Amino acid sequence: MSDLNKYGELFSADVLILGGGLAGLILANRIKELNSKLDVLIVEKATTGFSGSKANKGAGVMWVLDETDDADKFLEFYVKEVGHYLEDQEMVRIYAKTSLELVKLFEGWDIEIMRDENGKLSRIEEIPLWALTAYDLDIMLKLRNRAKKKGVRMVDKTQTVELLTDNNRVTGAVGFDITDGSFKIFTGKATIIANGSCNWMATNMWYSGRGDGIAAAYRAGAEMRNGEISNFYNIGLRGNMSSIVGGQYALYNDLGEYIPPKYCKEWEPDFDINIFLGMEKEVMEGRGPILFEETEIFVKNPIAAGGFLFKWNREWAGKFWNTLMAKEARYTSDERWRPEVVPLFIGEMGAISVDHSMRGTLKGMWALGDASKSGSGFCGATPPPCRLRGSGLTWAGVSAILAAASVVEYAGEADRPSVSKDQVAGFKETIFSPMQRKTGINPRDGIRMLQEVITPPRYSIRKNRERMEESLNVITDVYDLVNNEISPEGDFHMLGLCHDLRNMTYCSEIYMKSALERKETRGWHVREDYPDQDDNNWRKWITARMENGKLKLSTEKIPFQNYKYNPQEVK
Repeated sequence: MSDLNKYGELFSADVLILGGGLAGLILANRIKELNSKLDVLIVEKATTGFSGSKANKGAGVMWVLDETDDADKFLEFYVKEVGHYLEDQEMVRIYAKTSLELVKLFEGWDIEIMRDENGKLSRIEEIPLWALTAYDLDIMLKLRNRAKKKGVRMVDKTQTVELLTDNNRVTGAVGFDITDGSFKIFTGKATIIANGSCNWMATNMWYSGRGDGIAAAYRAGAEMRNGEISNFYNIGLRGNMSSIVGGQYALYNDLGEYIPPKYCKEWEPDFDINIFLGMEKEVMEGRGPILFEETEIFVKNPIAAGGFLFKWNREWAGKFWNTLMAKEARYTSDERWRPEVVPLFIGEMGAISVDHSMRGTLKGMWALGDASKSGSGFCGATPPPCRLRGSGLTWAGVSAILAAASVVEYAGEADRPSVSKDQVAGFKETIFSPMQRKTGINPRDGIRMLQEVITPPRYSIRKNRERMEESLNVITDVYDLVNNEISPEGDFHMLGLCHDLRNMTYCSEIYMKSALERKETRGWHVREDYPDQDDNNWRKWITARMENGKLKLSTEKIPFQNYKYNPQEVK
């Protein structure tokens, strides 16, 4: 192992966590509670405790099934209204029951959870099946400080690019310091991917989700699942692209007609894809643009920003949101009473396939949070946040709780990993190969090429074979650019962006080829050429794996025999 030092700086740990966001920090702290002797190392591309796309710069709202809620009623609602029988019902139940455990864990760590004057978690009359709560946006600093006190080591400003493997076992990762380009080698008995989803850098709050861990796991041979359900949308103000949670009940067409009743049920817990299809229909039939009336959102959707962001007195969150809203208002070009809005692509691809302990299909690898939310089977035929606002933050914590015991057991018993010097040397050459191109195409141009065939509604809200094949042709072109023409022009930050582009290209291929394979319409997967839900042929999971450098798709039978709700018994 010492011979590896000639390739770069070597770090070894019992548990290697890739990603210093919410899931990674919760897991690190929980591992230290379960076994303080384990050496835990977090590697983060930005700065641990200040990273992540949501936890410290989002609403801070958490979804919870509390003591008064009926788990069976919630599961029935979820299966029929959200997952469309494409979810792992056992995982949904486990998630629901563990959500309250997360609340209690936070409170035991002196993280304040917002409760009402009676000490209860908040209820919303329109959704009696679950509760909501929130934390303040300094949570990441509290978790970071707690982890440091417990001896968790942290390496920041380091982009991990590839996973090290020994046969079917993950043994660590390699990457580089984005400030000086120094090569770094990390070995671990257990390796945890916790560095987020792929959002194709399309929207501000989700900008940092670039598929780092997803693509690395895929290249290492890990299985992906439900990659075709990677098309989450919000409604955004044209001009500043600010996301409007709950905005589906505040929309008018250019004729002044209130349009939600045409496309939505009377009350939805979150966006239904039909509102986006409806917005497009209104425009295509000459009744656009679509306009948003802010007063409606407060009246008709209590979970929306106006009703919930400022429900509690949260010093950090209040300062953040007031500052953000003031900044956005200053630069919003459309200042009408009813400004124009558009479908706002978020993406949320999190396709790493995991079991109920968050183990991936490679030995020694786990995947937490957004990297595996869809791949866990939790979301079914709906992309994260699975029409449950607050479920993303809860999932980050729940997935860490579910993984902790198995990680501790494995890391306590596993042998020190074997690392191939040839593999390390090969990865080092690949990682720095773009630096040999002194001039070339800027990676941002490649990113825009991907965005143009991933993010527009005609590729992601409604699909057909012709447009998906068009998208895949562009994805192939971007692969060629990545391998031959993209250049960081000697800048290590730009080298990181080159690898971001490479990772997003892999995620794009998994997404589009999986979507092309699913020949039906189900939930958020809408095919114009297959407009009906086909239970006989497509009530199953689509999986993707890299074999011999190529993507191979297959299907996996959903184990309805183990589930409470079997669609064949539904009349």
